[in-house]
This record gives sequence, C-alpha cells and structure tokens, in this order.
Amino acid sequence: MSRAKFFEIETSRLRLRRFKDEDLNNFYKYRSNPDVAIYQGWEKYTVEQATDFIEKQKCAVMNIPDSWVQVAIENKKSGELIGDIGVHTLTESNQVEIGFTLEPEFQNKGYATEALKALLAYLFNELNKEQISATAIEQNTSSIKLIKKLGFKQVGTIENSYFKGRYITDIIFELSKNEWNDLGDE
Repeated sequence: MSRAKFFEIETSRLRLRRFKDEDLNNFYKYRSNPDVAIYQGWEKYTVEQATDFIEKQKCAVMNIPDSWVQVAIENKKSGELIGDIGVHTLTESNQVEIGFTLEPEFQNKGYATEALKALLAYLFNELNKEQISATAIEQNTSSIKLIKKLGFKQVGTIENSYFKGRYITDIIFELSKNEWNDLGDE
C-alpha cells in the first residue's frame, strides 16, 4: 500500500481539500459549538486545539495504516470551510472508517450527502478500498439517516459503551465496494 497524495475533489457546490490556515475561524466556530460536539468523540475545542489540529492536518498523509486524516469541506460559492470528514485508514489497509462534522447552518441541506458521495467514490475508485465503515450513536438519528441513504448497512451494535459520562449504544455500519458499485447501477 502506498501513501496517497492529498487530493482535491470538486462537486457542484463543494470542494474537498486539505486544511489551510484560513480555515481556523470557521473550524473553531463549529468545533467549539457544544451542539456540534454532542455526538462526537471530542469535547468542544479551544482556539489552541483548533490551531494545533489545523497545523497537523495541513501536512497529514492519507492511506497510512491506523491513522486519521481530516478532509476539509469548502463551500465553493463562499470559499469558506463548512465542515470536515475524518478518514481512518485501518490496520487492514483496504478498509477505512469515516466520520463527518458539518457547521449547523449547513446541515439538512444536502451538503453532507454531496461531500460523502464524492469522498466514497474517491476511496473506492482511486484508493481501491474494499470496505468503508461508519459508527453513530443511537440518538444521532440525522447521521444514521444519512449513512443509510448512502447505502451503508447496519452490521452490529455496541451496547453500554461509555461516552461522555453516560452509557450509550453505538451502531456500526459498513459499505463494500461491490455494494457501492451496485448503487451506481440503480
């Protein structure tokens, strides 16, 4: 497996790309919002955490086993960051896990669907991944709806997972390359 050169993907409304310094204000705005952090594995960010995160992501390399890379989601019309998608290359390098975060004012407008469809196509077709997984907390119904809309199938649950001071149920979803290709035929 080779390290993947960082990519840039354009859709009708979005650009998926590497993070840059100019993203700091918008990144901090949504990552410090407790309503955004509620279902995420992180607590709301400080300015220092946001700055450090962007510095690391500016030079992150995709496709290294057991590493996370965040992909910036830019609104092409404004040129501003509106969210990000995490890509975790698993130790089994033909598999990745994804997670996503979107600025609240851009939620429920099709931006996450558009960004994730473009990224899934890249992961399956360019990086030749065989399987992609995603996990969502049972109460995160919007994310679960989106994950299913993209063709992911529920493959399991993790009951009584301790998360931010309480016990929750994680729902695990997977999508194979063959399933993705079949969706394109519909």
